[in-house]
Amino acid sequence: MESSSKFKVQPGKIVTRIEEIDTTIEVRFSKPVDEQMLSLIETIQDSVSNNADRRAESLNHVSQTLYRAQRSISSSDKILLDELAQDLSHSALKIGAAKLLSSAIEVQSMARIGDFKGAADLLGRMEVELVEVRAHYQ
Repeated sequence: MESSSKFKVQPGKIVTRIEEIDTTIEVRFSKPVDEQMLSLIETIQDSVSNNADRRAESLNHVSQTLYRAQRSISSSDKILLDELAQDLSHSALKIGAAKLLSSAIEVQSMARIGDFKGAADLLGRMEVELVEVRAHYQ
């Protein structure tokens, strides 16, 4: 079978240029606590009467874990920072703190790639977020 083509192939040069694309997504939360998320978490829990105690316990746990995460930065321990960021995520979810949850997830990503400077900055901001959450519950 003879192959015939109706197209002419002409030598040439194709130039493509790929520029760096910024894929940063910034999420802003207007409130330190997402009431809808909090009510969903509270409906899952066994006893509504213990919610204040659990919340106080979770707030203290977040504070302690945040301190431990900041200390793990100085030792450049990616695995420990990742584990502590996961713990912060769970605790933030329990208290309905969407902003803290988002930040904890971001710290976890930074831990996995070894971005300790970025994680340290974010952990500092999380302290402020925790103060806002505490103020919300008082």
